[in-house]
Amino acid sequence: MKFNKSKKIFAHIDCDSFFAECEILKNPKLKNKYVLVWGDIIIACNYKTKALWIKTGTPIWTAKQILKDKWVFLWVDHDYYTFISDKLMLYLKENTIWIEPFSIDEAFCEITWLAELYRMTIEDFVKKLQKDILKIIWVPVSIWVSNTRIKAKIFSKLNKPFGTYISLTQVQDKEIFSKLPLSIVPFIWRKTQEKFKYSCDNVYDFIKLWYWKLKEKIWKNATDLRLELTWVNAFVVKKSPEAKSMSRWRSFNHRITNNKSFLKTQLITNFNLLYEEFIGKEIELKSVSIFMRDKSMYTHMYTIKLNDFTYIRNDILKIVLFLFENNYDENILYRSTGVVFGNFRTYKPHQTSIFDKPLRDKWNNLQLVKTVNILNQKYWNHKLSFWNELLGKGFWAKVGIRK
Repeated sequence: MKFNKSKKIFAHIDCDSFFAECEILKNPKLKNKYVLVWGDIIIACNYKTKALWIKTGTPIWTAKQILKDKWVFLWVDHDYYTFISDKLMLYLKENTIWIEPFSIDEAFCEITWLAELYRMTIEDFVKKLQKDILKIIWVPVSIWVSNTRIKAKIFSKLNKPFGTYISLTQVQDKEIFSKLPLSIVPFIWRKTQEKFKYSCDNVYDFIKLWYWKLKEKIWKNATDLRLELTWVNAFVVKKSPEAKSMSRWRSFNHRITNNKSFLKTQLITNFNLLYEEFIGKEIELKSVSIFMRDKSMYTHMYTIKLNDFTYIRNDILKIVLFLFENNYDENILYRSTGVVFGNFRTYKPHQTSIFDKPLRDKWNNLQLVKTVNILNQKYWNHKLSFWNELLGKGFWAKVGIRK
């Protein structure tokens, strides 16, 4: 069977030391320090730390022994990392032809005709994209370019950090593949590598193997890998199903408290982060929940189901605060809080008139929030927020709640 060679151009974009760079973005004073993000082991560290042979998976006591008193250990903050990731994916979606997220810190993008559109070479366009991401999202990325996604992924070990690599000819592919070990090929796991240890010294040797030999040893991925490595697009990133709910939560880094003001502030922060993600999806909700996890790890969950769908920020915030005020218990010590939105439908615009003030206010509110959201995506350190807590009796009657 004959396959057409790919005429498309794909970029594999991967953040450099993503978790550590997010922590530096959060606190710029950490920029020239040895930054390590940890859970039970080292999860991520910046390149200054990696230069000392400390990497993901290194035991904490080993890292401390190497760094002495120069280290900065930070507890993993998944909510913040997800927030920055969402900003990056949204930027790539708006500035490339299409995007396929591959993990929280990497994605495949098609850039086939974009360089020509901007009258630039591929090299100049890729470097401009890289610099723009650093300027707008404030995290460094490395970019690798090829005619198929798997080949672009294979190049991901080259020229890091903040590097680029472009291979769009078979001559370039042969030259670099002959230097790369088989372990660099995606979906070739350790047990599979053992099967090829006597027949493949590098990726180029792997490509030259007969197809029946590949299928015999790796079966499921044999066809796609062979096609991708020989310039045919065959790899498909599986898309996640639409979420039925969205949530944001935050632990207090081992701080357990019953301070009402502190808990309320944390809850509103969670709400703001969640609402920014929610408003960009053109959906409405009909269910709002909060949860508060206590000292013993028991989760107290409280939910209100509205009579009508809404996306109005003030209305949703009022529900969140209502749930908190009516369920907070000063006798309980809490370790985390969270907000959950659920029961979605696609936003349905309404016909308005000059006499229809509520609907006009609703539309203006949406446009205002979208504008603020765009500014927040660009300027994290100058974050804008709405802190309106107008709890009018008319609102509670509208959603069927007695205050």
